[in-house]
Amino acid sequence: MGDDTGGQMVDMTLFTGERSMAGYRLNKLSASLIDPDNRAEFLADEHAYCRRFELTAEETKLVLNRDWTGMVTAGGNVYVFLKIAATVGSNLLEVGAEMRGETLDQFMATRPPQEGSR
Repeated sequence: MGDDTGGQMVDMTLFTGERSMAGYRLNKLSASLIDPDNRAEFLADEHAYCRRFELTAEETKLVLNRDWTGMVTAGGNVYVFLKIAATVGSNLLEVGAEMRGETLDQFMATRPPQEGSR
């Protein structure tokens, strides 16, 4: 389900088995970043790291441009590609804001306040 937009669903991409298979290379690259040595290798030469996982030119472009929405559309699992985000110094909130086309402040203004933060 999407955010409440006056009773209309927001546009979203469903993560299906078919989409998962299409994003196998992206997800495999992302999951590899759990290893600190792989993170260092990725940061040293992102193009070479993408070649290591046989990413297509379009998939490589998505990674290099940090196109999170494009990665989801291409079959990337958001929870897996957050490893790319973390490797380059981003976090879930920043990725979420970017995917919505908002600044972090705009995005946070739409989130409910957390207990103890008032």
